[in-house]
Amino acid sequence: MQRYFFNVRDGISHPDAIGQEFSTLADARAAAVRFAADVVRDEVDALLRGEEWRVELVDADGGLLFAVVVATVRTEPAT
Repeated sequence: MQRYFFNVRDGISHPDAIGQEFSTLADARAAAVRFAADVVRDEVDALLRGEEWRVELVDADGGLLFAVVVATVRTEPAT
């Protein structure tokens, strides 16, 4: 089992100091997507303000392995 970390960046870096163990990188990537989905549910107001954020899956050395980037784009209605 290898330990992976889920860092969150939303203009400020929020490193994951604990991490989680997964058998495969594929399992860790799937967990990163599920974690990002949970954050989206909790951060609706920030996303509506146009703030971009990301969940970064990193290894024990801090190497970036995968990222989920969420951003909203606001447009004005056509007149």
